[in-house]
Amino acid sequence: MKKILFVYLLIVSSLSYAEAEKENTVTETTKSMVSGLVKFSKDLIEGADEGVDEGRKTGLSQDGAVLIDNGTDLEKYLSIKLLNVNKESDTVSSIELGFKNSNEHPVRVINLVESENIIAIDIDGYATNLAKGEGNPLNVTIPSKAGKKQKFYFELAPDSIKEIRIMGKVYTK
Repeated sequence: MKKILFVYLLIVSSLSYAEAEKENTVTETTKSMVSGLVKFSKDLIEGADEGVDEGRKTGLSQDGAVLIDNGTDLEKYLSIKLLNVNKESDTVSSIELGFKNSNEHPVRVINLVESENIIAIDIDGYATNLAKGEGNPLNVTIPSKAGKKQKFYFELAPDSIKEIRIMGKVYTK
């Protein structure tokens, strides 16, 4: 990783220097170099994140579970129902979802705390992500031929929750 970054910086520096010799100022050269480095870093992190998810899905999990990280697979392997919306405190509500698995193998829904994987939509149409530090699970595993109830927490009044979206799929009570 350090070698790749070093080679990249050398190339960018050389190109930047050549550009600076033509007519660019030091400021423009630095801006270009930093911009390229930031883009490279973002692409590197995105590629690593996607690689981890792809690797998790293609490899067999220890318990033989099918791994779900998108709405299409969610609907293919599970049926989901919004069971309850409850007040936990003055600022926090919980929703209880029922996951049903009719397959011969467990199903694990992964990356649940990532932005937009589970959101609550209020009566005015505004989205709220899962509450941080409230015990929301990263993953939920539903046993074969069984169901599982799971709570999720939001910083939102319970009577203002209109719908829940999981990986783009909409659930209402």
